[in-house]
Amino acid sequence: MSFKFEVMIQSLQVASQYIGTTLFMAITAIVIGVILGLGIALIRLYRIKGLSQFFQVVVTLLKGIPMVLIILALYLIASKQFDVWSESMNWSLRFRDFNMVWIAISALSLLATINSSEIFRGAFAAIKKGQFDAAKSMGMTNLQTIRRVLLPQAIPISLPMFSNLLISLIKASSLASMVSVVDVFAAAKITAQQNYRFLEAYVAVAVIYWGISLVIEKGAQMLEQRMTRKLRRAIL
Repeated sequence: MSFKFEVMIQSLQVASQYIGTTLFMAITAIVIGVILGLGIALIRLYRIKGLSQFFQVVVTLLKGIPMVLIILALYLIASKQFDVWSESMNWSLRFRDFNMVWIAISALSLLATINSSEIFRGAFAAIKKGQFDAAKSMGMTNLQTIRRVLLPQAIPISLPMFSNLLISLIKASSLASMVSVVDVFAAAKITAQQNYRFLEAYVAVAVIYWGISLVIEKGAQMLEQRMTRKLRRAIL
């Protein structure tokens, strides 16, 4: 079977219209994941009794569950329980009216939260313990230590890992088609089902994902260099 570039270009044009949906899911998930992951990492760093052990178990369990199972589990739970919850809250919204993109975002957010917490934990571990002691001796509260000591140093360290996480979320968003969300991958697959040119469609999707990943990687490198220079000037 010959490869038809005109079919690939057609698939590329159709799939490109849904880049916004793919980016919306991934960016929303990483924002939620960074916020929650930071909270979990700080709880484990300061070893808050009860919560630290709880999140350690939760993180360990969720790291071993494939994303496809999380998406399907959330979909099944929502399909069976959403109407019950909606009626109990006196909402007019029903599951049939629910935008499935939020199920995909919820699943991606779980992945982002788990990975973000581990990224922050690794970044915090790279900061010398003497800096915590110095901050404490200066009378800083835990919140001030986090804001002035931890985060300014942890963010530049963890930025490359967060860029990789965002790329992973963008690729994982292709699983959203399992719950009827039309994104880049789903749009290309729908196009291929009309002409049975699946290879061309998949190559087009690969080109789109590669382009997005390249932009994110280069952007993260530039931001990392800028933040590192700023941190060095602050130290000097």
